[in-house]
Amino acid sequence: MGGHCSTERIKMHRFLFHPDERKNDLIYLDEEESRHLIKVLRLNVSDEVIAFDGQGQEFKATIVEKSSSKVILSQLVPTGFMREAPIEIELVQGIAKGEKMDWIIQKATELGVHRITPVFTERTVVHLDEKKARERQGRWQKIAREAAKQSWRTIVPHIEIPQKLLHWYDKSWNKQLLIIPWEEEKSKGLKEVVEQLATNRPSQIALLIGPEGGITETEVTVALQKGAAHSVRLGPRILRTETAAVAALALLNYELGDWG
Repeated sequence: MGGHCSTERIKMHRFLFHPDERKNDLIYLDEEESRHLIKVLRLNVSDEVIAFDGQGQEFKATIVEKSSSKVILSQLVPTGFMREAPIEIELVQGIAKGEKMDWIIQKATELGVHRITPVFTERTVVHLDEKKARERQGRWQKIAREAAKQSWRTIVPHIEIPQKLLHWYDKSWNKQLLIIPWEEEKSKGLKEVVEQLATNRPSQIALLIGPEGGITETEVTVALQKGAAHSVRLGPRILRTETAAVAALALLNYELGDWG
């Protein structure tokens, strides 16, 4: 495992539970988490683990009961760890082909995003009907869940239903600052914009990354006309969609989040 976890934290296995499954001092793990604890990790009653609810609460806990498919934890002690960035980032990602989108979801989760909205843009080549869109959302949510566990986050980012970018502009964008890396932008770099924000840090920010082929001029223009949006360049080279997402999120973490 990478990063700078302590030895104790590395040894302690982590499990995700739904907030409704906590009853006072008891946590009931769902079937999937229970099966992993019992069948894969082979943990026993009295073993200590970490349990988190995906919404910011995390506890050191002890296994007090287990059966073939059910585990109950108790003796809950809040860990007090703060691992979420002080800025909430929404990644609005043009849907990429194949496994690239899975990779983007995983890495964006590791990099601390709070929400990921997959969008269909003018240059998106992936086509999903309503059924497939919901199936894909479920798969991506599972990837985010596993990535949150692996990276020791206390929040699991929510993956929205795939939607058209213009629909997101009209219905979901609450006019928080929107940053759009765009290869046609010539005058303004991402570093310049975030340095200006550093003196008056926003609590929320949205980052729009185009799919293969990038964002069109029309899509950028619509965003700029609606308000708090900046188109920026990410250096002199053209980056793949998955590279652009990771690079921009890393810089935002460094300048506005918890890396600096």
